[in-house]
Amino acid sequence: MTPSTIDSARHIRDGGIDAMAALDHALSQAMVGVSPQEQQLLKHAFGKVMGEITVELINPAVNAFPELKPDESTWVTVARSRAAARADAV
Repeated sequence: MTPSTIDSARHIRDGGIDAMAALDHALSQAMVGVSPQEQQLLKHAFGKVMGEITVELINPAVNAFPELKPDESTWVTVARSRAAARADAV
């Protein structure tokens, strides 16, 4: 899937970043109090899903519009602003 407009690509990229941040947070909470073996299984499952988000959403958006390639600062800003927007919508 290749987005045809930069606005569409930005929304796709930002949604992917938001999903990755949410999954990262959920994983850290899910690993509390479980065995090391279960932690490994959780890491593997979450990593698989996060890899798909990167390959299927973020990378195609950035490949179509290289100016959207996020640096660490952009990644943090997008994750925080999307989380805040969801919180305000509740």
